[in-house]
Amino acid sequence: MTERGACFHCGDVCDSHAFELGDKKFCCQGCLQVYQLLNTNELDNYYCLNEKPGQKIKVIPKEKFSFLDEESIVQQLLSFRNKEQAQVSLYLPQMHCSSCLWLLENLSQINDNILSSQVNFNQKIVKIVFKIDQFSLRQLAELLAHIGYEPVIDLHGEKENAKKYSSKRAYLKLGITGFCMGNIMLIAFPEYVGLDPAENPDLNLFFNATNVLLSIPVVFYGAQEFFINAWYSFRQKYINIDAPIALAIAVTYLRSLYEVFSGTGGGFFDSLASITFFMLLGRTLQNRSNASLKFNRDYKSYFPIAVTKITEGIQSMVKLEDIQESDILFIHHQEVVPTDCLLSKGNAKIDYSFVTGEDKAETIEKGEIIYAGGRNIGETVEVVAVKSFNQNSFTTLWNNEAFQRNENDRKSRITVIGRFFAFVTIITSLSAFIYWTIQGDSQIAWQAATAVLIIACPCSLLLTASFTNGYVLQLFSKFGCYLKNALVLENMGSIDYIAFDKTGTLTEPSEADVAVEINTLNEEELSKVISITSQSLHPLSRAITRYFGDTKLYKHNNIVLQEITGKGIEANINGDTYRIGSATFTNSLLATQGKTSVFVSINNEIKAHFSFDISLIPGTEIMIQELTKKYEISLISGDNTSSKERLLKLFGKEDKLNYCMRPEDKLEFVKSRQQEGKKVMMIGDGLNDAGALQQSDVGVSVVKSSFAFSPSCDVIMDVTKLHLLPSFLQWAKGTKRLINIGFGFSILFNIFGLSFALTGGLTPLVAAILMPSSTLTIISIAYFGSRRMIRVK
Repeated sequence: MTERGACFHCGDVCDSHAFELGDKKFCCQGCLQVYQLLNTNELDNYYCLNEKPGQKIKVIPKEKFSFLDEESIVQQLLSFRNKEQAQVSLYLPQMHCSSCLWLLENLSQINDNILSSQVNFNQKIVKIVFKIDQFSLRQLAELLAHIGYEPVIDLHGEKENAKKYSSKRAYLKLGITGFCMGNIMLIAFPEYVGLDPAENPDLNLFFNATNVLLSIPVVFYGAQEFFINAWYSFRQKYINIDAPIALAIAVTYLRSLYEVFSGTGGGFFDSLASITFFMLLGRTLQNRSNASLKFNRDYKSYFPIAVTKITEGIQSMVKLEDIQESDILFIHHQEVVPTDCLLSKGNAKIDYSFVTGEDKAETIEKGEIIYAGGRNIGETVEVVAVKSFNQNSFTTLWNNEAFQRNENDRKSRITVIGRFFAFVTIITSLSAFIYWTIQGDSQIAWQAATAVLIIACPCSLLLTASFTNGYVLQLFSKFGCYLKNALVLENMGSIDYIAFDKTGTLTEPSEADVAVEINTLNEEELSKVISITSQSLHPLSRAITRYFGDTKLYKHNNIVLQEITGKGIEANINGDTYRIGSATFTNSLLATQGKTSVFVSINNEIKAHFSFDISLIPGTEIMIQELTKKYEISLISGDNTSSKERLLKLFGKEDKLNYCMRPEDKLEFVKSRQQEGKKVMMIGDGLNDAGALQQSDVGVSVVKSSFAFSPSCDVIMDVTKLHLLPSFLQWAKGTKRLINIGFGFSILFNIFGLSFALTGGLTPLVAAILMPSSTLTIISIAYFGSRRMIRVK
């Protein structure tokens, strides 16, 4: 028997069925094949760059990328094509280290049909040029999947997301604005130290002209997005956070131009440039934290891009949108059923856990309905569509009104304050103008009115929120918590009720602990039992298989096996009937003592009894204990009540535990708590939680990878970081306090500045000192305050 060790390719622990090649061990055939492929092509350096460079190789179904045989789909994916060559950009979320980068940029050494490959590591995208006349796009995708980098192909959303945010464009804009700001402030330096521009009028004229030229890209390129967003808010008859910023930039710019061309001063170009630069900096930090994530997922993201259609015995690929009633389709192993259909050929095993939350398979008989959203975990089957794709039950669930909640920032506390402050600033400016006009001094009237708009600019107030939120969002992402926008951060600080899903959120069924209560199986019987459980995808079967991982599997050529939903597995081996499942299914009279149990019977005789303690995700108990001190919490699960006793100790009260809930029930649960005046955070995974996630004030989707598909939500959180939830909530409240401190400073600054502005005595020198000083102070508060606040216990 092979000793346990680490896989040379991926680093995982090898079991008794490990493969060996020389002195190297491999956990599976896939890892071995990848090593042999790299070794044959003299790419062994891949293993020298990092300790565990490889990705664990999973079995890819034969028809996984068959949709890439469809020419119309290929054309959508290719960015260039002629008769011989083609270029494609593919998203590879498995990219994680320098070894990945090195291997992916040496793909041409693995296959001669690949001409070149270039990696964008930050975006996890590889751009490949290949000989399309000799090597198809499907073959390229299969090669990448074979070496552990299965491409994620999504025709429905990737292009739209790419248009929404471009880090390259954002950094270019920030760089140009920063360059202009630095030079403008350098030119204004003589004024800072009190030198009189009148002493050298020619040089002063040159500096003023240079400032005017440098201000053009600042206003018309750097500040462009503020003006565009302000215009959209004006058209919708409300003031968003960008409107007062745009107003301040416009007034500062016009006042500065007036002073330069009238010869009355040098303007406020330094204040203008610093306002724009630091607002852009805060916005860039905020966008960076979620630029690579997809929060608003279309339901099509959960389906294959195309499926196999049978027409007069001929197979062809058809897009989901083209599926019509009565179409005959092939549903392959691990493929998601795209529409409601009838099973016409084959024995179907359908896993509805993505929709219902129940981690178990259902056996479907010929002529029965298979509902959209189920995953085929058995053999390839033939089905007849009873509805078109756009009319299936899955689409109806997704299109529930709660799934369509419109996102906007009108309710943001910062937006409300900014809008109020903008109105106050305008009214104060008009009042100053009217007062000095009545006094008969029109020159002071204009100077006071424009000075108020500049010095009382809402930018210092709003920069506090923008920069603080942007920086905190970036820090959150470092800890595996990705927030959709700053409004979510603000809402997190107001949460007082938290609802948890169970499976995949608090518990991990595949990690259940096994306790052997009875075991009278001999070696051959145990071998047969493990052979049966190894063919089941049920988490309890998988747990038993792993528990007896050193047991040699029984070799058989023919076995009749049937998995009965909610009961267990029945198999016939050499005339003996094996049943593995519940007490009633196996006719057991033994007590289960309130635990989840699995019995094994052979010819109706109980031979083994296994009990299971549900396995909580590490850190869950401490997390729940901390949360119960400050928040109301509940469990809303689609599973049965087998785990009730264990979780009752965790949650404290029975009325906090809710089981057997459908997606609609979870949605209504969240609504009812909101009607009681609660601010609800919902934490779950899978489509069965999507309605509740959308309805809640903050919806958190936990995933095993930040690149995994998730329902539309406000927060995507790595499930291994869920134990940090109390800290995340504490940081959100701390961010609110930090912004309030910045607000307080901004108000004091504005009061001080207005005392000069209202008298008409505010000079460019005073403004040049006050505005940058205020901005730098606010940035310091945000930076050092955030660093001090965000610490992991």
